Amino acid sequence: MKLKSVLTGFIAGGAVSAGLLMPSVAHAGTSIRYSPTTIDVAGGEVSLPQHIVAIDPWSGKPTSWVPVWYLQQALKIEGVYTTWNGSTLDVTSIPWGVDLSAAAKTGTPPTGEMQFSINGNQNDFVRAPKLVADAPYTTIPTTYVTVYYANKFLQQRLLMGVAWKDNTWSMASPRDVNTIILGATPSNVDVGQSVTISGEYRLAGNLGGPDVLLTVYGLPNTKVKTLTTNSEGRFSFSTTFEKAGTYTVTVRSAMDTRQINITVR
Repeated sequence: MKLKSVLTGFIAGGAVSAGLLMPSVAHAGTSIRYSPTTIDVAGGEVSLPQHIVAIDPWSGKPTSWVPVWYLQQALKIEGVYTTWNGSTLDVTSIPWGVDLSAAAKTGTPPTGEMQFSINGNQNDFVRAPKLVADAPYTTIPTTYVTVYYANKFLQQRLLMGVAWKDNTWSMASPRDVNTIILGATPSNVDVGQSVTISGEYRLAGNLGGPDVLLTVYGLPNTKVKTLTTNSEGRFSFSTTFEKAGTYTVTVRSAMDTRQINITVR
């Protein structure tokens, strides 16, 4: 399943835009640099491409860019199929549900930009700068996408856990559930004292699962509480208990369940 770096010369698509770094500059090595990359899917290494460190034209700061083709191959491992036409990376098949309500039809991105879409739909945050440069060891123009903007799409639209750390790009689908981490602070309280119940919905590779619906049972004065995780898979809420006793609070998702006991004096 590994996609070794010999594939780096594969054309990810797209034409050189006037506002982007030209392949000749990439060869000159004055504006960009290549660095080794590990792409990790669901806790396992799957490819070792070279990524580029170059200026993000939108922020003006150096950022990491990875060939679009390698992103497509990583998504395919999770059962997500895509097409790339040089300006739009369109998700054509995804094995879990995503909400496409309020999504607008894709347009044509301006020169120097690309867009992400799902079955031809997009939201306002799915456009990103693109860079066309020679792949290392070749003179073949390849389209690169910034990890930062790709992560926004993966996290906010495909509901995947993502992280970029020490040149490793990690991702996991909502189906790659590891566990729910659950805690209460404090777990021994007086009647009427506030308790904060918090935790994280963990996917494979210790990635947080974003926008996961959780159901909470065992709270006082309510039968069921629902909440969703934030973009990093975390959740937190506070409550009080008006009677002494030991309470078992249960947090449940569609894939996992965890419990914690709270003692009220």
